[in-house]
Amino acid sequence: VCSSDLETVLTRGTAVLLIPDGSAPSPSDREEIAAWIERGGVAVRFAGPNLAQGTDTLVPVRLRLGDRALGGVMSWGQPSALAEFPPNSPFLGIPVPKDVRVQQQVLAEPTPDLGDKTWARLQDGTPLVTGEKRGQGYLILIHTTANTGWSNMALSGLFVNMLQRDRKSTRLNSSHRT
Repeated sequence: VCSSDLETVLTRGTAVLLIPDGSAPSPSDREEIAAWIERGGVAVRFAGPNLAQGTDTLVPVRLRLGDRALGGVMSWGQPSALAEFPPNSPFLGIPVPKDVRVQQQVLAEPTPDLGDKTWARLQDGTPLVTGEKRGQGYLILIHTTANTGWSNMALSGLFVNMLQRDRKSTRLNSSHRT
């Protein structure tokens, strides 16, 4: 997103801003987006190689440098399925398809409040979606890519259901999460 396009989007009354990894915002754009979130915007970030470099601070949790690959010769294990959504998640109640798999993700640094900010996990317990309220809005991170590069979640009905639920729940129930 170039700065002039970003300004147009942020002043248009946009409800949700989706930020794929390939469109990593510049430092000045991150400041504008952060201010927009504070005023009530909902920004959904997606991970990828750029975010894995660890230089971007527009995320709801601290991230470890690099990423974790699941499956393949030099990996930590097999591709992982999703766990059921935790009680604090806006996605609670959405059925989790058994065929959604994550092959790669960025990892959150363990912190005392990580559980409160985790809205979806893999079966091994690692966060897949984290979010936090900032001012009147929300900053959300999906710890995998917006395309099929790191997961097949983007092709699933789950992905659409999560985006629809998140948009509704952050507007209607802002006191639900921390």
